[in-house]
Amino acid sequence: MDDLIQLVRAYQKTAELDERTQIAESIFRVVEPKMSFFVFNSVRPSVADDVLQIVLISILKSLQKFSGGTDGEFLKWCHGVARHKIHDQYHAQKNERFQPMPPEEITELVDLSATVTPLATGERLDLAYAMKLLAESKPECVEYLLKHFITGLDYGEIAEELKLNYDTARRRIERCLETVRELVDYATRTETS
Repeated sequence: MDDLIQLVRAYQKTAELDERTQIAESIFRVVEPKMSFFVFNSVRPSVADDVLQIVLISILKSLQKFSGGTDGEFLKWCHGVARHKIHDQYHAQKNERFQPMPPEEITELVDLSATVTPLATGERLDLAYAMKLLAESKPECVEYLLKHFITGLDYGEIAEELKLNYDTARRRIERCLETVRELVDYATRTETS
């Protein structure tokens, strides 16, 4: 991977189509798995392949515009292109508006055994119920929590994607977490009453 930025620079300087094609293939051998992981964790599986192709094509079309100097900067730039294309896809389909994953799918995707203490069946049911209530009452919270905890975006990336400032994004995620805690507490109290 140390050669990634050198490959990008070679691509930007080369005018011959065959040579550019070979360099682009070398770049995408590194970039495609990373973008695939990101896209498949950001959109529904039914559209992930199409979105991935759009992301890769966009990266290729914009490769001449990249001006960073390290592999890390290049990969961060690629993730930015991917986030913008995913965002564009959601807004392009106004009639088929993006819906957050149902809580049951989230539970399947998250390896709960990797947590310090696995959730008991009752706790899972309480969490699923709380996520369902959250989706009904504050759907934006489900989106924030998915972006932060499932997709792995930090507060700054979420702020940039949603055109918020850093502190606003952080506070919204914290409030959403507090709301989930309150819903779980309520579900637990109701269950024991």
